[in-house]
Amino acid sequence: MKMVHVRLGVLATLTAISLIACATESEVLVSTTSTIAVATTLAESSTTVAAEPSFSATLGEPITDYDDPVDIAIRQTATLQSYIAERSGKIFELVTDGTKGSQVLDISDLTIAQGEQGLLGLAFTSDGSGAYVNYTNLAGDTVIASFLIADDGTFDKTSQNIITTIKQPYPNHNGGDIMVDTEGALYIFMGDGGFANDPDRYALDITSPLGKIWKFSPVDGRWNNGEAWAVGLRNPWRASLDPVTNDLWIADVGQDHWEEINVVPFDQVQGVSFGWSAREGTHEFNADQQTLHETFTAVEPVYEYEHVDNNCSISGGVVYRGSQVSVSGTWYIFSDYCTGKVQALCIDDQRKNCGVIDLGIVEKSVGIVADAQGEVWVLSQNGLIVPIITS
Repeated sequence: MKMVHVRLGVLATLTAISLIACATESEVLVSTTSTIAVATTLAESSTTVAAEPSFSATLGEPITDYDDPVDIAIRQTATLQSYIAERSGKIFELVTDGTKGSQVLDISDLTIAQGEQGLLGLAFTSDGSGAYVNYTNLAGDTVIASFLIADDGTFDKTSQNIITTIKQPYPNHNGGDIMVDTEGALYIFMGDGGFANDPDRYALDITSPLGKIWKFSPVDGRWNNGEAWAVGLRNPWRASLDPVTNDLWIADVGQDHWEEINVVPFDQVQGVSFGWSAREGTHEFNADQQTLHETFTAVEPVYEYEHVDNNCSISGGVVYRGSQVSVSGTWYIFSDYCTGKVQALCIDDQRKNCGVIDLGIVEKSVGIVADAQGEVWVLSQNGLIVPIITS
């Protein structure tokens, strides 16, 4: 089973306006694992790692005329085509220079962009004939739905098929990302349901889709009820796959003190716990959840940072695999919603932190996403997208 699509991003805390917030125990451990092949164009040099990691990058000129952009997804056609989603419910083609192309879908009558709600995620089938969206409906619950795509590239709104509706107990921590594999399975990145401190202890409860990577599989032309693929997430607003290593990256928004970045080979993700709410980052949190956390394969963050100097909410992130920036080694680009600081994290061959560099500031950054060419954009709630370019 091979994965064909990725994307990424973020938002936040209860005080900052933001987006970033049945299986049995045996089922979470016995399902067949997957490997991933991401549909994106890579620079030939991207597979060559120099002895000394370096990343000669900075921020380019902002592209405006967007309304709360939250996601970029890649569709496989005769060529690869990028699409950009706005939280109000609209999806557009994304031109290679970052400008807005033709509108292909408008579901603004089905959702409301408020707080951490709205249209949150976009993905495509492996053959490009259909699309999947993740949005909160007018009642505030998560909807995962599919749409057919016409020959002209527009989505047929009348073809909407609701795969599942997931009850949200609170209006925050909705997660929002989707990944798709070549066998048609969907991987949904779900927040813990909201409020604070995981009050209902959903994140480690495998009978709930909240706080999980929740997998839906097609069975005899229908969708199953889903299963817990991995647990212990607080608000994985954006996740991404490294197209060179097949590593899964998740920037999980923290509670009051710590933001964290996790990286795991995708074929080792099934059955792991990312720690919440037994832990916030590497730090003990809800003591009553610690024993449950230890029943899974525990994953420690590769990087965490504290809520100091106005840091508040991590906006994830993607490994740079484009061709416009001189790079050696593996560099994961992320930001913080409150400070707007965009940074690149160096990771060595053992998936250990080998340093962080600053790239600049993008106010109200809500995600770092790669397009079909592998080039990286910082998405801002202020209505613009900013390219990562060579310095």
